[in-house]
Amino acid sequence: MPAEQCLENTVDTVLDTLPPVWDRIRSNLRAAGTEKFGITLEQFHDLRHIRKGYSSVRDLADKRQISRPAVSQAVAVLVAKGLVARSGSSEDRRRQRLELTPRAAEVLDANYQENRAWMRAKMAQLSSGELETVRCSMEILRGIFAPGEA
Repeated sequence: MPAEQCLENTVDTVLDTLPPVWDRIRSNLRAAGTEKFGITLEQFHDLRHIRKGYSSVRDLADKRQISRPAVSQAVAVLVAKGLVARSGSSEDRRRQRLELTPRAAEVLDANYQENRAWMRAKMAQLSSGELETVRCSMEILRGIFAPGEA
């Protein structure tokens, strides 16, 4: 097969495969979050980003590419649920640092464990070779589309 046709077939396969796979993963995360932990998918992502070091409303707004007032409102809900704590910044008193509470860490860990178990069950039917192919493919795609992100 000519290289150009191989490239087109690969692009088509990625575009046909990744959206429905990601939709199923998101659906599972959403179900676990809302049914078992009382958080929305967006709240889950906010908690995940705070855990990764996005520790201010401004940082979260930039990362999520949404307005600061919208993020501020979302953070207020997380604070009210006891999942996020605010503390003053020593450099700028107007900038409050966001931190996960121990309860938020428990919720994130439990949600991750639940989703990982679901994914393991889905992928258990694959052979070792197929699993390695999937893993290598995901690393290649991450390197192309999200270099520097782990």
